[in-house]
Amino acid sequence: MRFLSLLGTVAALLALTAPLSAQSNLRPGTDVSLGILGPIDEVGRSGTYPNGTQAVAMETTSCNLGSVNVPWAAAMGEDHPLIAFLVARETNGRLIQISDRSYLKHGFYALSDSQCTPCRNPSNGSFLGVGCSDTYAIGNNSDNYWLGPPAEIDPWLGTWTARCSFFDLGTSGVTCDGNRSFTQTQARGLGPVGNRVRLQDSDLSVAGSTFWYQGMYVIRGEPEAVRTNNLTSRGMTATWTGASWNVSTNSVPQLFGSVLQRWSGATMSSAANGAADGRVYLAHRVTRNTGGFHYEYALHNRDNAGAISSFTLPICPGTSIRNFGFHDVDQSAANEWTMSVQGAQVVFTAPAGNALEWNTIFNFWFDSDAAPVSSSSILLGQARLNAGAQPAFAIDGVAPLGRFNVYLGAGCGAPNAPVMTPGGLVPRAIPGNQGFGFDVSLAGSGSTVVLLGSIYSGTTNLAPGCDLYMSLLPGQDYITFLSATMGPLGTGFLALPVPLLPALEGLAIDFQAVEVQPGSGALFGAYDLSNGWRVRFGAGITTCP
Repeated sequence: MRFLSLLGTVAALLALTAPLSAQSNLRPGTDVSLGILGPIDEVGRSGTYPNGTQAVAMETTSCNLGSVNVPWAAAMGEDHPLIAFLVARETNGRLIQISDRSYLKHGFYALSDSQCTPCRNPSNGSFLGVGCSDTYAIGNNSDNYWLGPPAEIDPWLGTWTARCSFFDLGTSGVTCDGNRSFTQTQARGLGPVGNRVRLQDSDLSVAGSTFWYQGMYVIRGEPEAVRTNNLTSRGMTATWTGASWNVSTNSVPQLFGSVLQRWSGATMSSAANGAADGRVYLAHRVTRNTGGFHYEYALHNRDNAGAISSFTLPICPGTSIRNFGFHDVDQSAANEWTMSVQGAQVVFTAPAGNALEWNTIFNFWFDSDAAPVSSSSILLGQARLNAGAQPAFAIDGVAPLGRFNVYLGAGCGAPNAPVMTPGGLVPRAIPGNQGFGFDVSLAGSGSTVVLLGSIYSGTTNLAPGCDLYMSLLPGQDYITFLSATMGPLGTGFLALPVPLLPALEGLAIDFQAVEVQPGSGALFGAYDLSNGWRVRFGAGITTCP
């Protein structure tokens, strides 16, 4: 008996000291889907084109796919679903959110339709019965009387507190008493745009863009495992009529999950802070450019209440990280995230007041000489901590860890320097890769470009602003590998097939191209120099240089 009593005491102590799950209001059997994302339309406008603001709204149909009824109490009752909205745009390989962090819809009455499955338990409007569906038309979802700020919501728990809320205080700021002070008159007084989903003319008028809109239901106590069907996206078109934007749904069908799945050529993953806070999606798209690789990342905070205040990628020390860019959802340039390289990490950090809050997408991009490598060590830092949450949590993705080709520096030229980039179908010097070589651009039409290489690293200044990325010490000579004639657009390919020789494994050679420009070159009036690259030969390169 004493042994059993001791076990009971230990168990009780462990229960007291173990981290608490932030989803303390779990309601098993709850599963509400945004089963049908209906049309989108313009609902109000302010300002003058091209500097105006367009309000839009969308129709949503919720479906109770669970095994329990879902409460649907109108405010100031606190137990009801919430509907969040956003609009995104893809342009030139980047998908961004173009809607602001708009107010969200408070559900107030549940219909008992059968648009998804047969309605098994009709209600009087105070709950959504099992199998039943409920539709909020565009007029309902754009009614300012039912729109409240997202900051009042805990999206992880799905909770809202009525006392001292926007509905309680109204626009006149009365004393908190838990009673509704925000009236229909005040709602109408907000004007044609008010607290609806807002889009800027400048974001809608970008040529060659693809548009998407997304809705999401936030349900009190719903298990995290069944929340993917809470959010749905569809395609959208936007056409300027001369007086307003004609916004409408296109033929692209709806898709459950984050709108980041719509990003052409991107790969998406997701993670949550254990069982203590909500989920964040990370999408990435990496392309080759003249400096090596261009990295695009998008973070979508679905329902993480603590918000994201840092984004950390592992890198090799010395990796070139340049041309950083950032996009958020406000119109202020004073609160941009910053980037810093800290040893073996590149860290993107939010300023005070601009963490990545829920139902929001932020973007980050940069160029690097390092190739993308899969990583499970990408970290998302939390701005605030729920009980049991960690200060940061990991998410899978890719990071610039493949320093197979190391960027050494820029070239020099008149009027410009030729640009050389490791190329071929596989831009790595793997023994047996017969297609390896260097793509050349920005050279003169029909000019001759000669490839130099050396195993002796160093930087030799030949003229102001002109560096040779090789050593010229006695006995440390460079080798002329090959030459090529550039095409009419100043582009070409310096083929460097890699023989299948085991002795090449681990070898590093520094390469740079010389363009022959008699009478006009930046160097000695006859030559231009490209940028330099250190190429690491071998198939077994898995670590940093």
